[in-house]
Amino acid sequence: METSVNLNVALSFEQLLGLIRQLSRQEQVQLVSELKKEIVEDEEPTKEQILANLKEDLIAFKNGTLKTRPIEDILNEL
Repeated sequence: METSVNLNVALSFEQLLGLIRQLSRQEQVQLVSELKKEIVEDEEPTKEQILANLKEDLIAFKNGTLKTRPIEDILNEL
């Protein structure tokens, strides 16, 4: 039976690394997998992706099908 406890404890990198090393090999693999998912989700778009998106938006704008949002919403995200 697995029990979890949520603690708000500040750990140094070395302390965290020590805890990770105490995990089983399978748990370490799971942790790496989860961390990779987080990194992929947080990656910035590449220059090529940005340019492709702009090209698609320009085509949609010319066709009158571009969906827009209020500038306030966009600025609040920044």
